[in-house]
Amino acid sequence: MGTRLNKYLALCGLGSRRHVEGLITAGRIKVNGKTTTDLSTIIEAGDSVRIDGRPAAPLERRHYLILNKPRGYITTRSDEKNRPTVMDLIPEKFRRSGVYPVGRLDRDTSGLLFLTNDGDLAFRLTKPDFHIQKEYQVELDRPLEDADLQKIRRGVYIPQLDIKTRPAEVEYLDENRLRVRIVLTEGKNRQIRYTLSNLGYKIKSLERTSYGSLRIIRLRKGSCRVLSEAELKTLKRLAGL
Repeated sequence: MGTRLNKYLALCGLGSRRHVEGLITAGRIKVNGKTTTDLSTIIEAGDSVRIDGRPAAPLERRHYLILNKPRGYITTRSDEKNRPTVMDLIPEKFRRSGVYPVGRLDRDTSGLLFLTNDGDLAFRLTKPDFHIQKEYQVELDRPLEDADLQKIRRGVYIPQLDIKTRPAEVEYLDENRLRVRIVLTEGKNRQIRYTLSNLGYKIKSLERTSYGSLRIIRLRKGSCRVLSEAELKTLKRLAGL
């Protein structure tokens, strides 16, 4: 039984299935010497697959990393403006093996970032169907009003994204109501920043403290580590693997 081209390219460490679909539709992939833009292409044993003329073969070893991202780094594999990226914080041996960030933290957000070259796991973790929880701690410029807390719990409309968010868990972390814990089951771009800005708050700091079953424990800013077998097993179970 063959493998769909997008899954095959993800197994080669070329990015998530969504990313590699862009490579296919851009005409950068050849199968058995012919350019294909058909996302339904099936790869069979013995087929020749190339990207930009280079052979593409599934990676033999998978790597799974947690990074405690500092502020000031872009969550991307490379940046056209030569700004610091999260890949600058990853040991070269993992960069060579094709690891990439799963999901995104914006430049001013710190905290837990998961990286892997396992395209199948990355695809599932970012798929809305699995409702992977992401926990954040937010420090605000003024106390969060009870009425606004309830709005976030119910879900709010974000005009910048033209969406209504799913209900979120929200709780105060101090008596002054300046520090708040928010748990999301979706990952819309800058969702927390847009939500709080639209409600009239400024964010002083925003940190992701957990991603699914993963948590930052004794990992200093700018450092990364390999997942333990137990952590990986639990994460895969959450992703239905």
